Amino acid sequence: MSLSQNIKRLRLKKNLTQEQLAAALGISAQAVSKWETSDTYPDGSLLVPLANELNVSLDKLFGNEAVTMEDIADKVLRLMRATDEKQRFEVARDIGWQIEKGLFNCRMLIEEGYNPEEIKQLQNSSYVLNDYGFTSISNGRAPFFSVFCEPEEGYGEIIGDGEEMRRICECLAQPETMKAVLFVLQKERDFTFDKGFLAGECQIGENMIDTVINHLIELHLVSRVELQIDGENCILHATRPSHKLMALFLMAHELNYRGAYSLQSEHRQKPYI
Repeated sequence: MSLSQNIKRLRLKKNLTQEQLAAALGISAQAVSKWETSDTYPDGSLLVPLANELNVSLDKLFGNEAVTMEDIADKVLRLMRATDEKQRFEVARDIGWQIEKGLFNCRMLIEEGYNPEEIKQLQNSSYVLNDYGFTSISNGRAPFFSVFCEPEEGYGEIIGDGEEMRRICECLAQPETMKAVLFVLQKERDFTFDKGFLAGECQIGENMIDTVINHLIELHLVSRVELQIDGENCILHATRPSHKLMALFLMAHELNYRGAYSLQSEHRQKPYI
């Protein structure tokens, strides 16, 4: 579209009259009318204020479709800095959803227009899967956006023989350990306790408490603290709640998810490992 067509289209999209747009820019309505009929063009000093009033970039205003990573990176940084700290994670996930839609454009036609309420309306998950990696984005009970780029040597190089995951699952498979894990995740960092306190709070038997403590240490959720109190050596434990374990829990919820997916694309031929 031409500049004149874009000005008119964007003005109407914002439900502005020519008079209202002109007043915001401190010019006459006749000037706006001439812009939209290509009789004249905006003065250079008005281009940035015009783009701001229409809530678009100069590239969008001029219909420039060229996109560079440097431009996008700069705009994302400026957007995040301008966003209230309490809203930044939601904005980041919203950006993730736009990326997800972009990945589908090579397979199907998807409306590219940005809708700030869109991610709140979607309750189902989405993924893209091919030979180069996969994505996973959840808009429901477990909100996240993850990108798993596949390294050249494959995922198997990272996973190894699976022993690391087996040990994690072995720890979490103990009901007593799971109770303790949930207890620790409810505490602030450096909450200090002895094993008797943990056993009482989580109703863990004396025959299991040492095993549970060792599991918590192996999961990097607590650290051992040795102190000398009144001349006696005491062993306490301090909490180290982990965001990595929280991510594992959220992904476990997704693994068990049996609902519909809002968008999904499977074009993978290679084995995972």
